[in-house]
Amino acid sequence: MAGPKGQQNMTPRVSYYPKLVRVTCRALVLALLLSFGIVPTVLTRGLMRVDTAQAKPMSAIESAWVAMQAQQAVVALESANEISPIEQRDVASRWIKNISVIIAEHLEVNSKDLERAWSQSDLSRQKVLFAALTQLGVPYKTNADEPGKALDCSALIKFAWSNAGFKMPRGSAQQYALGARVKASDVQVGDLAWYPGHISMSLGFQNLVIQAPTNGRNVEVHEINESRINWVRWVDPTA
Repeated sequence: MAGPKGQQNMTPRVSYYPKLVRVTCRALVLALLLSFGIVPTVLTRGLMRVDTAQAKPMSAIESAWVAMQAQQAVVALESANEISPIEQRDVASRWIKNISVIIAEHLEVNSKDLERAWSQSDLSRQKVLFAALTQLGVPYKTNADEPGKALDCSALIKFAWSNAGFKMPRGSAQQYALGARVKASDVQVGDLAWYPGHISMSLGFQNLVIQAPTNGRNVEVHEINESRINWVRWVDPTA
């Protein structure tokens, strides 16, 4: 459109090249640091945080049922301390079968495969699993550490592993630094899944985890999707 005589109104051209260069450089630096297991400070401050992926919500009734079953398993195993480990595993198997069916159906995986993965885990990791599942449906709250009321991501991990007598620090970066890195193919029930600003716990099958995700959501089971899995670093907290 013509402006005053002899002039034209022209929208200045905006170059996105410098921004693209900055973003690309950040991504390359981040990938290099993560490949060496280094956690940059800026990540823990959220400047380059990878947001928590949306999960398919489980109904309140299902969450409550799984949490109740898991709590019964925890109590039963606490009462079975005086019997042999083999008998304790038999006790655990009763709840593993029931709970795995609901979790598998929700996450759309084979229930027999999930049950097998849980059954083959050692007893201490089964206890960790049950403890984590008792918190299903509990609201996420930043910096909260109140099992049954509100938790953040690292508080859930700390609570679950304490059920097996293992002391865990707070903070996702601190928990990540505590253990030893493991390959994705070697991940077991209870191993930790870390990426910048967040930590969750493996369900021991494929990329399934239980997590306290972010504000506005509750403790949930979730499958890490393929676009995000390359960011994840798996850690065995017992190593």
